[in-house]
Amino acid sequence: MSALVGLGLALSAPLAATAATSSYDLDCESLPSDGHTFTVLPGDTVTLNLTNFDSIIEFSGVVEPAPIGGVPDATIVADAGDEFVLVDTTCLNSFYVEVVEASPETIPAGSLLATQTISISSPAPQISLVENDGGGGEHQLAGNEDCGLSTDAGGAHVYGTLDITVTTAGTYTFKGLFTTPAGSYAGLNPFDPIEDPFLAVYSAFDPSDPDTGVVGCNDDLNDVGPGNHDAEYRADNSIIEGHVPYFSADLEPGQYTLVLLTWEDLGTSDFEAGTAPYSELDFTVGTKSTTFELWGPTGGITLGHVALAATGVETGYGFAGIAAAGAGLVLLLVARRRRSARA
Repeated sequence: MSALVGLGLALSAPLAATAATSSYDLDCESLPSDGHTFTVLPGDTVTLNLTNFDSIIEFSGVVEPAPIGGVPDATIVADAGDEFVLVDTTCLNSFYVEVVEASPETIPAGSLLATQTISISSPAPQISLVENDGGGGEHQLAGNEDCGLSTDAGGAHVYGTLDITVTTAGTYTFKGLFTTPAGSYAGLNPFDPIEDPFLAVYSAFDPSDPDTGVVGCNDDLNDVGPGNHDAEYRADNSIIEGHVPYFSADLEPGQYTLVLLTWEDLGTSDFEAGTAPYSELDFTVGTKSTTFELWGPTGGITLGHVALAATGVETGYGFAGIAAAGAGLVLLLVARRRRSARA
């Protein structure tokens, strides 16, 4: 057990989310997209180094230094509330800019039980879905409107899994932190389908019947309650981008499976080819992952599918008491089905 405790402590160091970046280079002839919403910490700014732009149209706020005759300086500084478009008389492109301030981090109830990265790797399995939301282009798992996945390009979705066992009844929260690769929502990074991840929790996961056993799911932090959750900042000044999942579920003791998917249609062949059929964008082939925090009653989760005994946990894996070993304990990928066996 001492070795396991040591592992838990070694893994308890903070994991960096996507850090706010304050300086970017923009060339009208080679723009990464047609616009971007930049997220800043309270009081922070965004510096844009401009090439081949000779005009700026300001909708709100004022960049510094102030444009002269509608022409921006080669380097401009924008802060939260600024919204404008950069254009050039000889360039067919334009670039929309919005700067918004991140909100304070949403802290779940309970204790931080584990921090875990769930990955989708080759060969990537898939589930197949058909639209069931009345023409909205999504399949809602088990008919739950919070569990919609795109079906606009065939409805196939690759996935990765993580097995856990809940040992204490209570409310558990699954909180996304960041994706790898980061994707285009965070800064001016290239597109990657994992930038819009989706998490579902199952009491019994059968990929051939993905509507059975659904306990809860979520696509985006920015769906959480009132207020602005498009981006949140942490105590270490890192940014949580609003497209990572965040949701809570009331769980009884038993075995569960966490299933990570992309919201966008992405089948096994698409994953291997590096082409997203829904967005028609290419991406770098390789492992995709999302890092999560798991919150809930102290000591309430352990790794893997283990049998619950009347007075405790029979591990079968030698992992009894892991959840209590440290809040930074890292869990591994997903699982299959819940069963409640009495010793």
